[in-house]
Amino acid sequence: MGCCNNTGTLRTIKVEPAEGVEFEGPIAKRSCTDVIFLLIFMAFLGGMGYVAVGGFQYGNPWKLFWGVDSWGNVCNQKNEKILNVTNSGLDRTGMSNIYYYNFLASTKPSLFKSTATCVSKCPDTIILTQSKLVDFYNRTDSKLCHPDVAVENYFIGSSATDRCPPSAALIEHESILNRCIPKSAIDAGVALVSSASTVLNQIDDNLFNKIVADVKSTWKVVLYLSAIAFGVGLVIVVLMRFFAGIIIWTLVIGSALASLAGTAFCWYTWWNYNSKLNDKTSNSTASSIMNNTAASVDMSFLDLGEDINQETVDRWLYIAIGVSCVSFIILLILLIMRKRIALVVQLFKEAGKAIGKMPLILLQPIWTLLIQLIAIGGLVFIFLYLETAGHPTVDSETGYVHFKVDDVLFYMKWYHIFGILWVIQFIIACQQMTIAGAIATWYFTRDKSKLGFPIASSIWRLVRYHLGTVAFGSLIIALVQLVRLILGYIQKKLSGRANKIVEFILKCVQCCLWCFEKFLKFINRNAYIEVAIYGCNFCQGAKKAFVLITSNVLRVAAINSVGDFCLFMGKCGTVAVVVVIGLEFFTKEMIVHYVWVPLLLAGIVSYFIAHCFLSVYEMAIDTVFLCFCEDCEKNDGVQKPYFMSKGLMSYVENSREAQTAGSSTGSSSKTSKKISEKA
Repeated sequence: MGCCNNTGTLRTIKVEPAEGVEFEGPIAKRSCTDVIFLLIFMAFLGGMGYVAVGGFQYGNPWKLFWGVDSWGNVCNQKNEKILNVTNSGLDRTGMSNIYYYNFLASTKPSLFKSTATCVSKCPDTIILTQSKLVDFYNRTDSKLCHPDVAVENYFIGSSATDRCPPSAALIEHESILNRCIPKSAIDAGVALVSSASTVLNQIDDNLFNKIVADVKSTWKVVLYLSAIAFGVGLVIVVLMRFFAGIIIWTLVIGSALASLAGTAFCWYTWWNYNSKLNDKTSNSTASSIMNNTAASVDMSFLDLGEDINQETVDRWLYIAIGVSCVSFIILLILLIMRKRIALVVQLFKEAGKAIGKMPLILLQPIWTLLIQLIAIGGLVFIFLYLETAGHPTVDSETGYVHFKVDDVLFYMKWYHIFGILWVIQFIIACQQMTIAGAIATWYFTRDKSKLGFPIASSIWRLVRYHLGTVAFGSLIIALVQLVRLILGYIQKKLSGRANKIVEFILKCVQCCLWCFEKFLKFINRNAYIEVAIYGCNFCQGAKKAFVLITSNVLRVAAINSVGDFCLFMGKCGTVAVVVVIGLEFFTKEMIVHYVWVPLLLAGIVSYFIAHCFLSVYEMAIDTVFLCFCEDCEKNDGVQKPYFMSKGLMSYVENSREAQTAGSSTGSSSKTSKKISEKA
């Protein structure tokens, strides 16, 4: 299926039509593909529903927010009775803080055994006697002892597992995130933060507070700038069609000139050092001759004042030779790739034309983002139930309740995590398939005025025929991501325990998996394009895409290097415009401590918005390129005219014959149209 020969131009082969049927772009008559994977996906979603029921049954997200006491009661709510646990099933409504007899147990409960009880108010003073402990209860209605200990029986405990708190726990506390934290621990944290603030204050006094104040006072303006970034992103997409060539050729010419300049600089430096060394050597020889003849002439004016030796000259010679080799390779690559780079420019123009005919396609990332946010929000909500799920078990020594996660709950949680990954990749793949189908429809439509509704048609084909293919492709990516997560989990568990060799091997495996994931995403995107055109299954689409890519490696390299850089410049251009507008506004209309704070926030949001728009452009370029290769594969340009524009025809071997045939076909069609109108 290769469409590239050794000269870099596209080689056309006469293709006989199959049973007299001419290829007219995305096939209308197609069947459902990869149905088995759609069924697996639906069954998996059903399994996630079953897992969610288990999470709802055994989990409670409020455990993370309010905390749980030593008897399994969730603070600030009513609780159900746990069998054989005396103080369980209590109504803790209004008691929104969790108080530990040993605060370290809140960080490492497996290492430190301590009583934890729900209180409405944390101890705000040092309590030394039983009477003060009772006074604190009368004043705050907070029982610091076990719930079943009568107030008149309060006492100062001796350990963290006693029925009343020990004197070490009866110190001043403050409530942070509904946890009673000792004031001493807070002071230590404040001291640590203060030391960091001191370093920051070396730059400016109260730097952190000023940054927070700037964020509070400018957040509305940042939102306005984000709206401006939305408009600028649209303008950048439109301008990309016309100025991509200027950006790309400036990059190419600049790279060539920079390599030549670097080479010239290195050789000049070597020549300069070599000349000075030769002069220094000759001057030393002349001086020794004159000293031998007893001449008293002062030769100090010939001293170069530099420590130049043969080693320095040789080093610069090697540098010059190395830079020359690199420059030669760069120039050779640019020379070989010049027509392919020109094709990239033309692909940018064609993608711009396609988006211009279907401007609503730019909204696809917005719908995708909204659907993702809704899906992720719901799945994370369920995950909180799974994370807090556990079966209550009683410690035989202390009588405290712990929620044990058995193997079933553990694997249910990982099952749900994999489901989250799969759903996210499924949604992204649907967007890619939709864009690919719409762009392919535009490419293979000869009369662009009769496009109809290509986006709607693409969505219909996706939902009607290819959800299984999307499920298959997204499953592959999700599996690799799951393996990476499991390796990360193992790394965390082995942190500080494994030797350096094991850690190095795990990091290398993580790096290889990351590269493999990127490769699979690249193959998937191109496979979706082939599926959108031919209606084939995922494996056939991936095979077709892989063959086309491998037979056009240099062209693909040009698109993925030069094209990606041009898209990156478009993102940077969006950020630059927003930052300039924001800078003009903040310096004249608002008083802020640091202008860079809101500008940085606006710049980050602007880059994300530009990335959403230009991701559509990137997918459009890839689709146009594969359609271009398929066009050359299916048509010869003479007997079977190309679908491509005249701009793309210049990159095939028989471009003149194809353009002539195309012109004659166009004129004959116009003549027949006039005749039919007269009739």
